Amino acid sequence: MFSKFSKKIGIDLGTANVRVCTSSSNEVLNEFNILMLDVNSGEYVKTGSDALNLIGKESAEYQIIKPVKNGVLQDIEAQKELLYPMVDSLIGRHRIIKPEIIISIPRVLRDSDRNSILSLVEELGGHANCYLVPEVILSALGLKLSIYSSTGTAIVNMGAGTVETAILSSGGVNSSYSLQFGGEDLDQLIIDYFKSNNLLIGIKSAENLKKNFLSAEVEDKNLYLDIKGKEISSGRAIIHNFKADDLRVAILPGLEKIANSIKNVIEDLPPELSGDVLDKGIVITGGLSKLRKFNSYLSSYLNVPVYRFDNPENSTILGLQFLSNNIDLISKTIKL
Repeated sequence: MFSKFSKKIGIDLGTANVRVCTSSSNEVLNEFNILMLDVNSGEYVKTGSDALNLIGKESAEYQIIKPVKNGVLQDIEAQKELLYPMVDSLIGRHRIIKPEIIISIPRVLRDSDRNSILSLVEELGGHANCYLVPEVILSALGLKLSIYSSTGTAIVNMGAGTVETAILSSGGVNSSYSLQFGGEDLDQLIIDYFKSNNLLIGIKSAENLKKNFLSAEVEDKNLYLDIKGKEISSGRAIIHNFKADDLRVAILPGLEKIANSIKNVIEDLPPELSGDVLDKGIVITGGLSKLRKFNSYLSSYLNVPVYRFDNPENSTILGLQFLSNNIDLISKTIKL
């Protein structure tokens, strides 16, 4: 049972970003989930955006650490190093009563991974009472979708490391599937495409192309981009001209993989829930859902209406804010 006297903290533990909120404030803290480790001293010398700016500039002495991979916590100490100052900023360093923490998790989580998150809560000074809530439920709450009726609601949370599809009804998850594939995997497909064309580009360049120029459907076949990188054969820094639509073709296998994971969930539904999905459509959310024309691509692929709300990257933390202020809904309604 949660105590009415303790502060409630919500943590969105994402592959690319970590976000923190509290019931006592509307403020949300957001940081890149990445650190730089001094291998010799064992100390973290850069965190968040400061560490992100050093990707591709590592050396034998300095190593980039990503605490979460494909939605699963891999490094408790590194995650604590990044999260502790964020929690302190929201609720203060001196605490008479331990805060109670709600953390987003993938729908399917091994016992060992669940125990890692519980250990992180302890390291952060949290109360033994904590809740691990599936991210798809939190996203639905953050988008103010109706998940408590008997009518099925289809939602797909698309992150940097995972794509989770769920059919929600009566406050719980009726059917779901978690695909360990996301935005970072699309970035790698872009990198691989350029490698096959004798050009080496970095992770940040690939992500920038995905966010600013890529579309899931054909937009302009005559658009060309000047791409900076290193020519593999000579080692020279060069600028190469590439057709933008070729990048779309390069990531199509990844888009199809995501679409098929959603399709499999829908095809396995009982007739009544299938009818609900056809009537209401599917809501996509998460940072990857912002890929241009992704909802249109999925709608054509699945033959189902697909919708995207504004501000999809923040749907999970908005759900955590809602739950931290309506804590009774966890035990009374949400079935995990």
